[in-house]
Amino acid sequence: MDTKKMLIWGAVAVVAVIALVMLLRPAGSGVKDVSPERAAQIVADGVRVIDVRTQAEYEMGAIPGAENVPMDQLAAASANWDPAEPLLIYCTTGARSTQAVHYLEQQGFKTVYHLAAGLVAWQGDLEHGSEVAPMPAEGEPTNTPVMYEFFTDW
Repeated sequence: MDTKKMLIWGAVAVVAVIALVMLLRPAGSGVKDVSPERAAQIVADGVRVIDVRTQAEYEMGAIPGAENVPMDQLAAASANWDPAEPLLIYCTTGARSTQAVHYLEQQGFKTVYHLAAGLVAWQGDLEHGSEVAPMPAEGEPTNTPVMYEFFTDW
């Protein structure tokens, strides 16, 4: 075979491989990181809001209307959800919710909004659970534990 024919067949093979890769790759991600302002608009539009923090964290304050589905319960709960229904997912700082949105994407959920900065960036009102202790009077000592969430992606 001469050099010209080899180059043509080589080019055809490269184009075929590229086309095959494009056909076999997964569809575009349905996950959209949103700002706190955009999240507030989405909540106002009535999207289903999922808080993946623990129940104790949820009771300390949550986005109004949010459902509490802790990370360890996400697989079981989401098995009954409609993958076409848009969701807004959040946690305290965005670490756990990042894991949640990747899981939901793998399960075929089409539109998942992610409050990437977490509840610490939320600027709207919060609903509080019934187990939240009242704020102590000024100067009164508290024995309330404080939780900080740290996350590193090694």
